[in-house]
Formats: sequence, structure tokens, C-alpha cells
Amino acid sequence: MSDKDVDQFNARAGRYDRDFLGRNYHRRVHEALVNVVAGLGQEPRAILDVGCGTGSALALLGARFPRAGLSGVDPAPEMLRVARDRLGSSRAVDLQEAHAESLPFGDNAFDLVVSSNSFHHWVDQAAGIREIGRVLAPGGHLVMTDPFAVGFRRWIRAMPWFGRLRTAAEVEAMLSAAGLERVAWRSARVGFVSSHFLIARPG
Repeated sequence: MSDKDVDQFNARAGRYDRDFLGRNYHRRVHEALVNVVAGLGQEPRAILDVGCGTGSALALLGARFPRAGLSGVDPAPEMLRVARDRLGSSRAVDLQEAHAESLPFGDNAFDLVVSSNSFHHWVDQAAGIREIGRVLAPGGHLVMTDPFAVGFRRWIRAMPWFGRLRTAAEVEAMLSAAGLERVAWRSARVGFVSSHFLIARPG
């Protein structure tokens, strides 16, 4: 994530979950993400959220999988502060300030890695995918959602991060280079848009 993006998220952290997108989009995406994970039919033991933001998705995953250890990384310290306030008193959670391209965890540390609307902010997306492939244990899964360049609306072209949208083929090429393979793409109606969920696993 660029320094400019980090500054913007730091500035929005206190109101991120309460603004229009937080209430009407992000929360619903996180709920859909949990449903996709639950549909895998596995009980994860160690969950990592890459770009965890305010910890909203981790909180929902923790409620759904109460025996799982929770970890999250985000490069915006103010977002992590909000996440610690949300999650810190309820259970042991490991939240660290880090970029997707340099995850501060050992190899094969997680059997579930998730990422929600963070991928288009990564400066080096291929490196982030490689890092996920490194920390994801055999038999584990990656579940990622983002405004992928599949079925997107024309107004997204005006967004400053439009150039970082990736097609399904481009993302799958990154997966392959990282030793991961696509399991499936899932779509879910989330408020006023359709969200696309990528499910992948070690190849």
C-alpha cells in the first residue's frame, strides 16, 4: 500500500465503520466472506486477514470459528488501533503493522488466509500473493474479495486505483507463480453491487 493510501486510511479510521460504505457495503462484504469460508466445510485453526483494517471481518470470523487463532496485518496504524479496541479484550488476537508484500509470520502458519477489498491497494500484488502462498499451510485456503476487473461498472474507471484492478486470468497467473491454484470464483450480491470471491489453495 502506498504512503498516500496509508495516510488516507489513518484519517478515516475513526469513522470507517460508520460512514455510508462502512454500513452499507463493507460490513455486508465481510458477512458474505464468512459465508464463503463456512461453505468450505472446514474448521480453521489459524486465520490471517491481510489488510484487516478495523478488524470487522476478523470479529465475524472469530464469532463463527471461536476456537481459531486470529491474526491480522494492516499498514495503517490508526486502523489497527480501532481493530485492537474491537478485538483486544475479547480474545487473544495478533495484530501487526505490515504490508501484504512482507508478512511477519513463518512458513505454513495459517490454514485460512482472507483478504477483503485490500488487494487493489497493494503496490506489488504478485509479491503479496507469493507471501500468502508462503504462510498458507498445505490443505489450507485463501479466500479473497476485491473489485476485480470482472463484471465491474464503468464508474470504477474513474477511481484512482483502477489501474490496479486485475482480471481473473491475471490473478490466476499470480496464484500459479506462487504455488497456489484456483478452486473457484463465487459471486454474491452485496448491497448495491456484486462482489466476487476467489477461493484458492496450495497446488
